[in-house]
Amino acid sequence: MYSINEIFRTFGPEYMASFGMSMPNEHQKVIKAIMACRTQACGMIVYKCIECGVQHMSFRSCGNRHCPKCQNHKIKLWVQRQMKQQLPGHHFMITFTVPEGLRRFIRSNQRVAYAALFMASSQTLKKLTPDPKFIGGDLPGFFGVLHTWGRQLQYHPHIHYIVPGGAILKKDGIARFA
Repeated sequence: MYSINEIFRTFGPEYMASFGMSMPNEHQKVIKAIMACRTQACGMIVYKCIECGVQHMSFRSCGNRHCPKCQNHKIKLWVQRQMKQQLPGHHFMITFTVPEGLRRFIRSNQRVAYAALFMASSQTLKKLTPDPKFIGGDLPGFFGVLHTWGRQLQYHPHIHYIVPGGAILKKDGIARFA
């Protein structure tokens, strides 16, 4: 199995030569950072063992927030923090996506489009929460994660929300679960 770093180093230069002009600058920066990660391009750290005096050399990481090698530990810590905050009871995943016909526009206007997708989807969840048909509470608890690619590696922006099967009632602060 290949790492994303190996895939980018193998195919990245050719891909960038073919599609670099049509890619957002942010994407180009991420690809370049991941390609350079843990290579001489990022520099080297030298450690010396206090007991035996042997030197150990290690290439520095890129530190890019999208790099799976650099940020894996931060992802695990984030998940642990989220688990501590979760409400008791069942949780569900709800996915909001956009029609295929809008994807080209969204890719060309990512900041505005992703913000609009988050706004529309979160407002929908908030609007459905008070309805007894859905939850019947006042304050929903949920969080969403933006994914921009589908399983077949096609551009497919969508947001996955983790939603508890209940909400908090404002009048008494008690969590009510459906």
